[in-house]
Amino acid sequence: MKDLDETLRQLVAEACTHPPKSVDRQRALQEIYRLVMKSGKLWREYTPYYADALQQMWEYCCQHLEEYDPTLSGVITWLDNYLKKQLRLFRDRRSRDYKRRAGVEQTEQGNFVDPVDRLPARPELEPTLDVWEKTMNWVQTDPQGILQATCFRKRADINAQTLFLMRFPSETSWQVIADRFHLTPAEAKDLPKFYNRRCLPLLRNFGISQGYLDEEESSHR
Repeated sequence: MKDLDETLRQLVAEACTHPPKSVDRQRALQEIYRLVMKSGKLWREYTPYYADALQQMWEYCCQHLEEYDPTLSGVITWLDNYLKKQLRLFRDRRSRDYKRRAGVEQTEQGNFVDPVDRLPARPELEPTLDVWEKTMNWVQTDPQGILQATCFRKRADINAQTLFLMRFPSETSWQVIADRFHLTPAEAKDLPKFYNRRCLPLLRNFGISQGYLDEEESSHR
């Protein structure tokens, strides 16, 4: 973790020496993104708005990289702080929206109760999280090396592992990915096809091997 943090600090410092939107700055930002997402150290929570908050965090921090102060925190901690701030904003917004729709109940004792607190817990959530954790671990570790070996047009830096990490949970748009890897219009058009034809079958095969998917049903999709 110490080596990773030092590498990220150096990459941030390097990126800041290049003009905004320059190729060199984008290359440094791309490496920061890859290392942070691959590390699995970034704060994660299983909420419907996590992907949106994560996307906003990356957009803001990449555009305001000069605000990072290495004397105050590590790079991942800096990213975490902004991500958690965005998550709080989403959470507060959802809470306000829910209260406007459902209203706040008052007990006989005069206490106010948020109706959200009375919603029953979802029993299916725990196994879903377990599937997600195991799948992400498989993507990040790539134990058989098959994900990194599945490359787009002989571009070793654009492989199934990289695309999976960019597509979930953050759901980075294809245009953003194309810009990040400096693809031509023709390459940008073919990248989603490569993802669907070469990458997703690997994910389905993993799901089948773990018993998450039924092989017969998967073959008809």
